[in-house]
Amino acid sequence: MPPPHRKRFLLDGVNVLSVQLIVNGISIGAVYALFGAGFALVFSVLKFSNLAHGGVVSASAYAGFLFQANISPTPPFWLTIIFTCFAGMVITFLVDLFGFYRLRKKNADRLFFFLMSITFAMFIEQILIANWGTMMFAFNPLFETPTATFLGITFSRLDMTILAIAVVVLAGLVFLIERTRMGLAIRAVSINARVSQLMGINSSKLITTTLLIAGLLAGITGLMLGVKYSVFPALGPSIMLKGMIASVIGGLGSLSGTIFAAIMLGIIEIICIFYFGAEIAPLLLFGIMLVFLMVRPQGIAGRFAQDKV
Repeated sequence: MPPPHRKRFLLDGVNVLSVQLIVNGISIGAVYALFGAGFALVFSVLKFSNLAHGGVVSASAYAGFLFQANISPTPPFWLTIIFTCFAGMVITFLVDLFGFYRLRKKNADRLFFFLMSITFAMFIEQILIANWGTMMFAFNPLFETPTATFLGITFSRLDMTILAIAVVVLAGLVFLIERTRMGLAIRAVSINARVSQLMGINSSKLITTTLLIAGLLAGITGLMLGVKYSVFPALGPSIMLKGMIASVIGGLGSLSGTIFAAIMLGIIEIICIFYFGAEIAPLLLFGIMLVFLMVRPQGIAGRFAQDKV
């Protein structure tokens, strides 16, 4: 039987490991939440799954990387965040201008919106491949010392930075949707665009604004993923499935449900990778999604999302 102090040390080690896994899971889950939030916003007002969002994420990551790589001296990270957000909004505006806006004017069926989004996603990826190939690019390290220790627990400075940025952005987004007149208008249009227009809401303008917000989220998501992993043409599509899973589990079109589901998925994924390997994690995530589709297809958000589907 081990001495008492030895036993306490083992228990402390287990607790430290658990905290590290949970924090890492929350960090990557917050990035999934950024992606899923943009996905959910577009679904809420246009009622289709915008797969072009993944292409915008990839293009934004390239924009951020090129911005840092081609400007001397290297711009501060906060300036890169602003530039990448602007790039995501511009790309999304162009996708809307040449795609979704024309379909809205023709009152096209939602199937054509979905097909248009797939086309733009593939088109953006091919543009990136044509210009920079399929090789991966890495951002310069943000910190000279990659880790920090707090209360005996070692954390990644990059993960903590990503988590802090994601929390601020998501909190601002929730405040915008829940506490402002614009958010009230977005929620009204998401329930019934025609009735909202009769009440004086400019639905077309509000839809464009919502797409721009989704573009801003795509910009931040692309930058966070590029800094954490690397930049390559399929960066957005590679993470899109996890964002979609979060949207389905949280409730299609539900912002709060998507954020909660994304955080939980991030924690589950990290724990699963640590104990069972990276090959099992996708199987588990898709299994959870299948269970929700069979047992509770309306997702965590419940009836509100169900009515819109």
